[in-house]
Amino acid sequence: MSLLDTNGRLFGKFNVLDAGLVLLLAIGGLGVFLVQSNLHATSQAMVEGETDIDIRVMFTLRSEDAQLLKAGEKTNITIRNQPRGEVKILDVQKAPVQVMLAVNGKPTAVTDTTEKNVNSYWVTLRDHATITKEGYVAEGVKVKVGVPVDLEGFKYFVHGGIVDVRPVADAVGKA
Repeated sequence: MSLLDTNGRLFGKFNVLDAGLVLLLAIGGLGVFLVQSNLHATSQAMVEGETDIDIRVMFTLRSEDAQLLKAGEKTNITIRNQPRGEVKILDVQKAPVQVMLAVNGKPTAVTDTTEKNVNSYWVTLRDHATITKEGYVAEGVKVKVGVPVDLEGFKYFVHGGIVDVRPVADAVGKA
C-alpha cells in the first residue's frame, strides 16, 4: 500500500488538504491555549507597571540663540533612530565647553575660548514609560543611559545621548 493513492488520499482514507488544514488548526489552537494559560511568557507578562520618567540628555551645540531650548516647551524626540513623538522639556542647563589643560603641572578644566557660542547642554525631558525586567520602554523603544537621541524643534535639530533615566517619584505604579 502506497502513502498516497490515485485520488490524493493519505493511506487511502484521508484527503491530504483536509489533513493539512486539521493539523494547522490544531497547532493554532495549541498556540492560543499556551498564551491564554500563561504557560508561555508573552510581552504582556513581562510588563511590571507604568510610570512617568525623567530623561536627562547631554549634547554640545553651536548657536547664537541663547534661548533655543526653553523649559515648559515640547520637543520631538527620536530614540535609537525610532521617532518617539513629543515630550515636555522640564529643565535646560547650559555651560561653556571646557577643555583640560596642565596648569602648574596639574590638570585643570578651563573654558574653551577658541570656540565662540559653543555650549554643553543638559536637558531634562518628561515621558511616560512601561517598566519591564529589562528597563524602561517608551512607545516600544528602550530608554537607557548611553542610548543616542535626537531632539528636534522649530529652530533646532541636535544629536546627543541619554546620561540619566529616573522614575518620577509620585508617578510610580500609575497606569
